[in-house]
Formats: sequence, structure tokens, C-alpha cells
Amino acid sequence: MNPRSQRAGAAFRIASAGDFQRVFAHRVRSDLGWIVIHAAPNSLPRIRLGLSIGVRVGKAVRRVRVKRMIREAFRLQRSGLPVGLDIVVGARSHGDRPLADYKEAIAIEVPKLATKLGL
Repeated sequence: MNPRSQRAGAAFRIASAGDFQRVFAHRVRSDLGWIVIHAAPNSLPRIRLGLSIGVRVGKAVRRVRVKRMIREAFRLQRSGLPVGLDIVVGARSHGDRPLADYKEAIAIEVPKLATKLGL
């Protein structure tokens, strides 16, 4: 497989404040305690990811590491996730977790949220 086809570029990111508000207002979420995944349908032929990592997670270095882990987990799981969905992942304060935990959370919870939304 071409490594460039695996990239999660700007087309797969939620960037506007309006899109974040729309996802949060939709009130469909999955709370695992250490991570919360919000979802809302979009009219696009792809799934998009937004991150909401607050200062309670830790200092800047810690927050950036958590963001990197979530982005990588999303990139690796993206092909198996339903399309037409915007997800916003928020993290709460938690200890170090391996990439496999983030991948598992996204792979299991996002399809459940898509089912709740009727996608």
C-alpha cells in the first residue's frame, strides 16, 4: 500500500469552531472515563477528527503526546471506520497508555456512535 494513501491530512480534520460546536451540540457521545468521543453526521464522503485536549491532561508536552497518539490511532483505524461522520475526541487526565488503547477505543466506540446516529 502506498504510504501517502495512509496520510491523515487537512481533509480529515475538523478545524472550524462552528464544526466543533455542531458536534458537541449533537449530544451523541461515548465516555470511557479517560477519553470521551463525541460524534455528529457530516455531509462529506469521509470521517473527520477533531481534538479537544484540555490543560487538565497535563502540561504542554503531555497534551501534545496525547494528541499525537489519538491522531495516529485515528490514522491507522480510519479505513475501517464509517464515513459521513465528524468525531471530536477529548481526553481527561490519565496515566500513560499505549497506542493500542487509543486504537481500540476508536475502533470500538466510533462504530457504536455511528449506529446511534443511524449511519
